[in-house]
Amino acid sequence: MGMTRNSVGKMMGINDSPATSIDQTVDLELHDMAHGGRALGRHEGMVVFVPFGIPGERVLARIYHKHKRYAEAEIIDIITPSQDRVIPKCPYFGVCGGCHYQHIRYDRQLEIKRHIVESLLSRIGGFRDIKVLPTIPSPREYYYRNSARFLCGQQGDLGFTDWRSNSFIKVDTCPIMDEKINEVLQHIQGHGLPGENVRVRYSRQKDELVIWPKLSVDLETGQQFHTQVLLGREFRVSATSFFQVNTLQAENLIRIALDELEPLEGKTVVDAYCGVGTFTRFIAERAELTIGIEESPSATADFRYNMQGLKAKLIEGRAEKELGRLPNNIDRLLLDPPRTGCEPEALETILELAPEKIVYVSCDPATLARDLKVLCSTGAYRLKKVQPVDMFPQTFHIETIASLELL
Repeated sequence: MGMTRNSVGKMMGINDSPATSIDQTVDLELHDMAHGGRALGRHEGMVVFVPFGIPGERVLARIYHKHKRYAEAEIIDIITPSQDRVIPKCPYFGVCGGCHYQHIRYDRQLEIKRHIVESLLSRIGGFRDIKVLPTIPSPREYYYRNSARFLCGQQGDLGFTDWRSNSFIKVDTCPIMDEKINEVLQHIQGHGLPGENVRVRYSRQKDELVIWPKLSVDLETGQQFHTQVLLGREFRVSATSFFQVNTLQAENLIRIALDELEPLEGKTVVDAYCGVGTFTRFIAERAELTIGIEESPSATADFRYNMQGLKAKLIEGRAEKELGRLPNNIDRLLLDPPRTGCEPEALETILELAPEKIVYVSCDPATLARDLKVLCSTGAYRLKKVQPVDMFPQTFHIETIASLELL
């Protein structure tokens, strides 16, 4: 997901007046990085958001939008570059909205992500003494994504979105996609269906592809399923079902979640927002009973296929509704909600269920901080551990695992 020029305030949780267009050149010292991938400077007491900057740099910038409480700018020249600045790998970087950190050395990206999680837990969640562990690096800094969703232009060209204007840009390669997906792109480029997205998913372990929808090309397309492998277990994944995009790093997520849920023997465990059963499969191999909750029809079909022979029950429906219908003997709860986090109704029910342990897997540290505040502010739970995991190198997106225990 890329950033647009109109989404800064929304990302930062700022309800502000509409932007006033201006054209002002300023000298800025960049002092921090905000969630959303932009560096922060100050001019005349106002926060200025600057994409493609790095904390510690001095830049000449042009302010183009001014709001009541913040401004937006673009770099004209880097006066004092950071020692962490590197040459981006992608020819579309700075135009395509998919990546935000390719100009930053990878180990510094990891530090920035840990800092952002810690800052949001403090600012939004009100947590003061929580130590956020160092971000676990991705085994691959590039070519890690096992799936791509290409936009289709009017001439059948495939590409992404220009973050500055939301206009379409044709792309011929993407260095965060698996090499196989880039190879496929060469075959299908120009053959998209205007108005539709084209999805390409690849399993490196099984060498299986899904190209959806069916296209008139010299490759097989329109496949319904493919097989992904995590920690030696195979998962059927439909063309439209969610699956973690970084397979090797997903294995680290599973290991951490299982460690935090232990002991599992004899326990009843609920996996809310369970998808195709990525976590459920491993929990069900150890627990007395595992209950998955999922509303996506394609994911529930995959879940049933993937859980054959295991003590796993599936409840089809929205987690916010179905959590309230569970019995009051839940020992463990794993949450892996979408980017928007859990709805208040779900959090209220969780507090009533009072499982001994909760593991919250989040892809947005802002909504994670908001939800953890609700779970911990009553004194029912203690936030035990916060572990960022870099599922999305070169982007501002952060996966985090938080562990809570009942007091």
